[in-house]
Amino acid sequence: MHALGNVMRTDLRILLSTAAIAALAAPLGAAAQTTSKPAPDETVEEIVVTALKRSTTLQTTPMSISAVTGDSLQKIGATGLQDYFRSVPGVNLTQGQLGQSRVTIRGVQGSGEATTGLYYDETSVTGPSGTTQDPANNAADLNLFDVERVEVLRGPQGTLYGGGSMGGTIRVIYAKPDSTEFGASIEGQASATKGGSRGSYLKAMGNIPLIEGKLAARIVAYTEDRPGFVDNVRTGARNINDSHADGYRAMLGFTPTDDISLVVTKVHQNSSADDLEGWYDRLGDYKTDSAVKLLLETEMDMTSVTGKWSSPVGEVTASSAYYKYDMLRTIDFTPQYRPYIGSANGVIGYQPAYLGAWNHELRLSSKGEGPLQWTVGGYMELRKDHIDSNTVLTSLTTGQPYSPTQYLQGRYVNTGVKQTAQFGELTWTPPQVEGLSLTVGARHYDYTKTTGSAGTQRNVLTGAAPAAYSEQTAEASGWVYKFNASYKVTSDVMVYATAAEGFRPGGANNVPGLNSQLVVYNPDSLWNYEAGVKTTWLGGKLTANAAAYRIDWKDRQTSAMTADGLYQFITNAGAARIEGLELEVAARPIHGLTLNGSIGYTKAELTEDQANANILVDGSTGRKGDRIANVPDWTASASAQYVWPLPVAGLNGLVRADYAYTGEMVSTFRPTYVYFDKFGSFSTVNLRAGVEAEDWGVYAFVTNLTDAEGIMNKNSNVGYQDLLYGLTPRTVGVNARRKF
Repeated sequence: MHALGNVMRTDLRILLSTAAIAALAAPLGAAAQTTSKPAPDETVEEIVVTALKRSTTLQTTPMSISAVTGDSLQKIGATGLQDYFRSVPGVNLTQGQLGQSRVTIRGVQGSGEATTGLYYDETSVTGPSGTTQDPANNAADLNLFDVERVEVLRGPQGTLYGGGSMGGTIRVIYAKPDSTEFGASIEGQASATKGGSRGSYLKAMGNIPLIEGKLAARIVAYTEDRPGFVDNVRTGARNINDSHADGYRAMLGFTPTDDISLVVTKVHQNSSADDLEGWYDRLGDYKTDSAVKLLLETEMDMTSVTGKWSSPVGEVTASSAYYKYDMLRTIDFTPQYRPYIGSANGVIGYQPAYLGAWNHELRLSSKGEGPLQWTVGGYMELRKDHIDSNTVLTSLTTGQPYSPTQYLQGRYVNTGVKQTAQFGELTWTPPQVEGLSLTVGARHYDYTKTTGSAGTQRNVLTGAAPAAYSEQTAEASGWVYKFNASYKVTSDVMVYATAAEGFRPGGANNVPGLNSQLVVYNPDSLWNYEAGVKTTWLGGKLTANAAAYRIDWKDRQTSAMTADGLYQFITNAGAARIEGLELEVAARPIHGLTLNGSIGYTKAELTEDQANANILVDGSTGRKGDRIANVPDWTASASAQYVWPLPVAGLNGLVRADYAYTGEMVSTFRPTYVYFDKFGSFSTVNLRAGVEAEDWGVYAFVTNLTDAEGIMNKNSNVGYQDLLYGLTPRTVGVNARRKF
């Protein structure tokens, strides 16, 4: 601990000398003239959410739902998905070789279309399908500055949110323009990572009334550098996995009358990494010997329009959005190709991809507090994406492709998706039974998914000539349902039970030489059976919510590998069952002290042998009783925050501690498979302390205090073993914010 203290003191002295932090901390000189709001009330904050597409509170919403407010996101230093998901039970984020991430709720994890819906305001966002028809692996991670709250809905949300929400839904709700007063804020941070590079960010927001009470603009801009900590022992390059992101969000809010509002949103974000790489266990912590540089570049551009009208018959919401998601990703194929090309060159998969998608939704919801509450609507998605998949030789000197390009193979893949849906939910509160509410929901879906490809360069390994374009179409239509009953035992206790269905579209693989029986894969679906209780105690000082669930999953889609280890594809893995428990507790036992805790248990395994086991030839074929990969058995979190008045008028002190535990995971189905492994089972501790007033704050922090390696994914394949991805090592820093 003495050495840790020396490191922290040295890093903090360096960080505190930066000009950006000094400028942000300038309000300290005027502390005596600042008036702070009183410390937080002594009851748990009642958060209003819109998970049911109408306003309810957390404690009155009959489902397993968590909400993280914008203030809480700021207090834990969250800027993206990876910074807050551990505070929510049953949620996991899997990282991979391409610098991408897959979000999982309740163990509903599988390749293919997303199993977790990801919404930014009213817009459902997914990533490019790539060569493996796996858009779920490309979760769009937009910056969380100036966010009102994040809602995490656990369990299928198929009736209201569609086919991408079979495990649950994450909704990021942006702060909206305010036409009544000017406002601005700025936040900066500088940090240093043990054995790695330095990180920093600077973010700013301005809210500008243009016509008082009618029209306002809200503009957010940010830039962020995340530290690298992986070194390449072959080339001597250090901190190769550092990354950069910058972007803006511009919103225009128009309220011509009290009953009508219109919000136009423009979001743009660029992200890049010069060499985003994990590390190899055989070389030691945070060390790689990759012969190539793995570039990753992404660009998200999204424009949306949302209109609301409080009509005489109900609340009308209409939304339309178009987004483009461009990506350049690279994959190290050197280990797989080494037996064919020798040791004089490296090999990468060089894969530029782009996605364009339209989303439209129109819905009508009931008004007032009558015995019938309802929502009906329609939805349409039109999505097209393209990827060029080229395998090329690289120089061992530069780690980059030769010029002119030397191809080992080349092809491209196009994917088109059209989805339409009509949905509705009805909640009846019978006057004869006080406290009882009954809900039924249904969604009719219809989708067409077309996948096509063509070979553009001769395959050096197989000798296959370029191939003409060909395509395959998968389509289906059907219904999903939801049934819910809730009962308020008292004003402070509610129990509920839910049976809800979720689904995902099927599709077609485009993999050279793939067995014809594996080209088309089926849609998968599940039923979630859940019982829960929500309670409030001690006059609002304590809330405790719990849920138990069982999920029966049919025709589960999963990723498989061709026998030569060169291509991944999607196939169906038979039936699975997931059982689990969730508990969340929040308390404010004394003035200024806030406590939160959660725990989740998940048991996810196959209940029958993999459906096409007779066709697959590698040893990973799933059998009854095998665990589902990348699903932690336990997740837990706890936080404590204490705010108290300081002797200087208007100032408060703040201390905060956050703890999170991620349980054991497995890498693939079969324990006897050569690449099967276990990982996970790690804890993290983050600390923060500072001084704040109503409109500014300065904080020192340390993340990953114990310097846990925290392996979140472990990949092995033909030619390489134990490629690891884990937590950022211990990081210390300072953070400052200012509101105007």
